[in-house]
Amino acid sequence: MYIVLSTNKIKIEHLDEFLSQVLVHATNSNAEPGCVRYDVMQDTADPQTICLHEVFTDEAAFLAHQANDFYKDWMERSKDWRHVESRVRHVLDYVFRSENR
Repeated sequence: MYIVLSTNKIKIEHLDEFLSQVLVHATNSNAEPGCVRYDVMQDTADPQTICLHEVFTDEAAFLAHQANDFYKDWMERSKDWRHVESRVRHVLDYVFRSENR
């Protein structure tokens, strides 16, 4: 698995637009054959903080995700909506993974 966990602080004036458009992006991402899951979460204490949890079958699937037109369009459209300096991104491996119940 190739797992990316990223946290982004969204500019308040773009928050509503970001939230509506990231749902479209997540839906497109979840439809990709190499995407296991693409979750979007919002901090309950700071609604401008958005966390993306992306799980792909492998790094090649993640790179294919980034090559999609919808990904490129999303990144271009939303690039000024984020506080770039606050972005935190990690690539992770499972230590323990619970099975679906």
